Amino acid sequence: MHEHPTLLFPTHYLGNFVLGLPWVLRVAQDYPNLTLVIDSRFRELTDSVVPASVQIIEYPRQALKAPGSALSKLATYLRFLRQLRRATHKLIIDMEGERFTGVLSRLSGAKLRLGPTGKNAHLFYNNPRDLDYGKHRYNAFGQILDLIVQDTPPSNVLPYRLPETSNEAVDAFLKRSKVHGDFLVIHPGASADYKKWPVDYFAKLYDMLKDAQLQVVWIGIGDDKKMIDAIAAKLQEEKNSKRRTKDAPVPPPIELIHFDLTGYLELTALFKRARYYVGGDSGPMHLAASAGLDLVALFGPSKEAIWAPLGEHSRVLRGTKKCGKDCDAWQCDFNYHCLSSLIPEVVFGAATATKTAMAMREPAQ
Repeated sequence: MHEHPTLLFPTHYLGNFVLGLPWVLRVAQDYPNLTLVIDSRFRELTDSVVPASVQIIEYPRQALKAPGSALSKLATYLRFLRQLRRATHKLIIDMEGERFTGVLSRLSGAKLRLGPTGKNAHLFYNNPRDLDYGKHRYNAFGQILDLIVQDTPPSNVLPYRLPETSNEAVDAFLKRSKVHGDFLVIHPGASADYKKWPVDYFAKLYDMLKDAQLQVVWIGIGDDKKMIDAIAAKLQEEKNSKRRTKDAPVPPPIELIHFDLTGYLELTALFKRARYYVGGDSGPMHLAASAGLDLVALFGPSKEAIWAPLGEHSRVLRGTKKCGKDCDAWQCDFNYHCLSSLIPEVVFGAATATKTAMAMREPAQ
């Protein structure tokens, strides 16, 4: 046993964070007074899962990126570092494995420093660990922590404790959006363009779901919201083109139901109410899986073995065309047709099959 370990986990990727959080919770079961270092924007999400006994230190990434003098940013960094050194005892485990976390590990003052092998790892850790990154990233988190937890891997479904304010906000959104009964969530965006399914395909999928009398709630902010607007514009264009004559009245504007609450707790509360999820390889996809939501994930060049959504009822779909042997996330000779050859009819079939399977799993009333 190692008394009071420190877990260094200030990733700024939602997907990574959600995949590692079950392991953090597992460590907290044996070490309730552990210290956990996270990115400040994941604080509320963390508080909804880990015990109150866990000491949380927020890495001030946003403050360090914000406008301001170099002197003020140095003072912010040094305050964080002093807090880390006061809280860290003998053992620190770097779950992130980035160069900046390696530096933090070295500056923490811990006698035993664990982290992944990599370039100059010997400068940061006195116990580098050779992790198998060819397997799922969830497994890699388990490997780096196997010194202190060695039993059955934890469930990827997390026991979120959502505040009433989050639940009430989602209920109010669904009421004013006139969403009743079963609905599915679609997230059209992703962190990179090569992960994004075409706008035209999302528009066609929406039409098919609407014809099947299935309600859709769209999620996304920033560039994702621009995609949602583009999908609505495509639907409007198609609707206008179906006018019988040029003199016929212009159809009313199409308004998609867009979830306008931006907090992670509210998004999780939405997932708790939804029936299933459709979207690409993204952080919200992993968050949906961690909330126990059945889902269909649309994958292109992303490596399924590493980034597939976890969960018994998660399904990955790919197109019919394969990319060349030298294609990867940064370059593709075929414009990522591994994703664009995934047609809406296939996704619709998978989504409706998921709905049927869920109904079959439920006991008869």
